[in-house]
Amino acid sequence: MTGTGPRRSQRARADESARRLIAAAIELINEKGYAQTTAKDIGLRAGYSRAMLAERFGSKDALLESLLNDYEGRVDDDIATYDSGLDKALAPLDGMLRLVNEDPVFARAMFVVSFEAMHDTGEFRERIRLWLNRLRDAIREGIREGLEDGSVIAGVDADELSREALTAGIGYAYWSIMMPEQIDLPSTVARWREWVKHALELPAALSPDGVGPIPPRSTR
Repeated sequence: MTGTGPRRSQRARADESARRLIAAAIELINEKGYAQTTAKDIGLRAGYSRAMLAERFGSKDALLESLLNDYEGRVDDDIATYDSGLDKALAPLDGMLRLVNEDPVFARAMFVVSFEAMHDTGEFRERIRLWLNRLRDAIREGIREGLEDGSVIAGVDADELSREALTAGIGYAYWSIMMPEQIDLPSTVARWREWVKHALELPAALSPDGVGPIPPRSTR
């Protein structure tokens, strides 16, 4: 009998090649952005030919769609399982905090992709815009429910605070791309969440010290 063990199934080989292509795409997006990354680049980085990406995903854009679905799925949360409006308002921030702790390289690649969407005039830009709106809507609706159930302090403006919370998060993501040496992303996201929580729980509080969104925590 020859061989070193049972041969892997075709499905197992396909799954492995897909994982390697995804990992290669994430690396390359972090290195030079999505627009500058080609299907050939991804295939070669993964140890295959250019044709492998087309075989597994159909196109580079289809691979991006898979990455975005994973990204959104890992940040989005089932808010129906939360007991209070406050918890529902914080759910998107909790999802982002989990992601940057569990897979910071993937998170950074998706930040890069999201900012590149500003230069797109088609479905890609609209996809990112709609998802950001869903995040803001989830925060806003959680605040409104919290005002009704008493978990959010009376007088909070759901429209304004949900906009401020999302804007701050986008700013921290941009900072982490442009000046990664100046920001510890997991701790900054954790403090961002705490700022929003304080703003929803404390009278007239914009941050723990009452002066507005907190700055990113430096790594220096």
